[in-house]
Amino acid sequence: MKNYVVDASIILKWVLGDEKEPDHNIAMGILNAWEQGYAEILAPTLWKYEVGNFLGRALNNEASEKMGILLDLNIKSIELTDKMFQHCFLWMKHNSVTFYDAAYLAAAIESGGTLITADEKFVNKMKRSGDIFLLRDLNFLSDF
Repeated sequence: MKNYVVDASIILKWVLGDEKEPDHNIAMGILNAWEQGYAEILAPTLWKYEVGNFLGRALNNEASEKMGILLDLNIKSIELTDKMFQHCFLWMKHNSVTFYDAAYLAAAIESGGTLITADEKFVNKMKRSGDIFLLRDLNFLSDF
């Protein structure tokens, strides 16, 4: 079974419920593969804060319900280690990325997994630094 670290951009697609959302079906394929035991889904603990911030701002009346759905998934959380912090600071300096985004990639590297994100700018900046895939380029049928 392969480890996949998902960032907030992927997790949000699971509860936004809008099939017009770009790559919604691919994101749902990842969730389904995890639920069927074909993949392990992980994320650094900060996903809860990023997702909660978005839900509270964009879907105020539905934020608690949507967050509850996501928390009930029991996504395996990864605490950042000193080594992971160091990777993040290095990437911030050399690749002009945020600590938040870098933390997802650091979690993927630490867990021996692959980061899946919908953030094309981040993928373009970081594709040489680790195993990272843009959601729309993921062929979940062959990967799972």
